[in-house]
Amino acid sequence: MKSISIPFSFTGGRVGITRNYDKIIRQKIVDVLVTSPPERFGIANYGAGVYSLVFEDIDELIAADFRLDAIAELQNRLTGVTINDIRVRQNTFNPNTAEITVYYSLPLSRTQSFSFTVTDVLNEESPL
Repeated sequence: MKSISIPFSFTGGRVGITRNYDKIIRQKIVDVLVTSPPERFGIANYGAGVYSLVFEDIDELIAADFRLDAIAELQNRLTGVTINDIRVRQNTFNPNTAEITVYYSLPLSRTQSFSFTVTDVLNEESPL
């Protein structure tokens, strides 16, 4: 399996690709999380809409609600990966920033995790 590498690069007339399965899965997880439900053409309910967390105070109820919806959406959209948990917390220094940590397992591997920060400027070129 191969995929276009994010952040996007174009050198020597070729688009950068990756064959690293873990990196491909991380890119797909971020894609689902940062896409808002009406944003994807042809699949109106695709995405978890993580940007909605940026403009509100994140309390336990909002974090739990987002967590349940996001895990369900990821399990529905991705194959070959098990989403174990998602943790959401608000940055104490910048309240318009949410910090997301995703815990997942690939077949025949232990639980892995990665974190990213959601701000109003996160896009497909933001590094993981």
